[in-house]
Amino acid sequence: MALSGHGQNKVTIPEGNCQLVIPGLFKSYLDTFETEIGPLVYHTYLMQDTSLSYQFTFCDYPYETMHSDSIGLLNEFFESTIDESVLSIKGTKKYESEISQFGYPGWFWRIDFGQNKFIKTKAFIAGRRFYTMQVFGHKSWDDQKKTFQFMDSFQFLNLQKVK
Repeated sequence: MALSGHGQNKVTIPEGNCQLVIPGLFKSYLDTFETEIGPLVYHTYLMQDTSLSYQFTFCDYPYETMHSDSIGLLNEFFESTIDESVLSIKGTKKYESEISQFGYPGWFWRIDFGQNKFIKTKAFIAGRRFYTMQVFGHKSWDDQKKTFQFMDSFQFLNLQKVK
């Protein structure tokens, strides 16, 4: 499935139970990954403006594998997620911090990699759903205002649907 838009768009994503302000053109993709706990279907939205790239993803974990109230598993899950991110792009973690998104547990981190490139990630788990928002590009174009305008625009459509 591919979608597109222009400028600063408030986009509703019903299957993700959310809306975001998305800069520039965007496309969406479905990717399925086979894992030890079964297939995980990632919904990915990729956008670019003149200087940065933006990505929003979500996936549902199978019942009884991951949930936002699984306190013991979540720290290990996020540590592993961050470590895998660093390894996959052969980067260096610059910082990380625990966050809360609408009362749900998450993390925010930055990785520097390649020739002066960066990626910032805000990730959280609401119910069984894992959400990520990422901004990446060349360090000289790192723009805090644009990054947080995108990441902080996330809103649930219906909190009662978070399970």
